[in-house]
Amino acid sequence: MLDDQQIKHLILRSAMREADAFQTLYELTSPVLMSVAWKVTLRKELAEEVLHDAYVKIWNDASRFDASATRPVAWMATIVRNRAIDVVSRADVSRVAQVEDVDVILDRDFDWHGSAESHEEGRQMHSWLQHCLSELKGSERQALVLSYLHGLSHGELASHLAAPLGTIKSWVRRGMRSLKSCVESCSGVQS
Repeated sequence: MLDDQQIKHLILRSAMREADAFQTLYELTSPVLMSVAWKVTLRKELAEEVLHDAYVKIWNDASRFDASATRPVAWMATIVRNRAIDVVSRADVSRVAQVEDVDVILDRDFDWHGSAESHEEGRQMHSWLQHCLSELKGSERQALVLSYLHGLSHGELASHLAAPLGTIKSWVRRGMRSLKSCVESCSGVQS
């Protein structure tokens, strides 16, 4: 676990252009920040690029860091996350929204067997969700995947997908409603 006081001190020393403090800051925080970059980009080379760019920004903006108002790792993670979102191209967003990629993400992020009473029920739940995601409109599926599996906020989705905030909220709301209805009809549950 990172020590907030130590990280604050290193950022403040970096603001005074102390290269050794910045090196120590990098060594302590880069594993955590790399995971933030990876979560958004899902590609090692992009995550590494994001991390490099973010540390350049951290070095340049260290004097703007407000130690009394912000947790230091959260401040740094926000810089990494914002840069990662900027780096991921529209083509990558489309790739993420494909059902096959969603299937891989679902298998990686959810323990289907641990939440079901049996192996067969877990496989059935996975199948229903995969089917229902494929039934959604592309824009709704894309918004749901980026929001729920990649952690983008409505505002970030609007910026990333170049769509008005109200449209994004509608896509997410309609997508969730359609997904819920589809899963319920597959499972025979009545709402």
